[in-house]
Amino acid sequence: CHHVTGECSCPPGWTGHDCTHPCSSGRWGRGCENSCACDGSDGGCDPVTGACSCEPGFTGERCQ
Repeated sequence: CHHVTGECSCPPGWTGHDCTHPCSSGRWGRGCENSCACDGSDGGCDPVTGACSCEPGFTGERCQ
């Protein structure tokens, strides 16, 4: 936590006042600042790494 404000510095994939909320679907990284860049997926990706979660029948880095 910040020594003056008390604001938490959440690890990648987590957000909220006390870092207890995972990133919402379609978001990832520190502060959930990044958008998932996946084509043939359910719109989701790993909240920490941004790796795409492919739907059945799709493969590749971006589920293309």
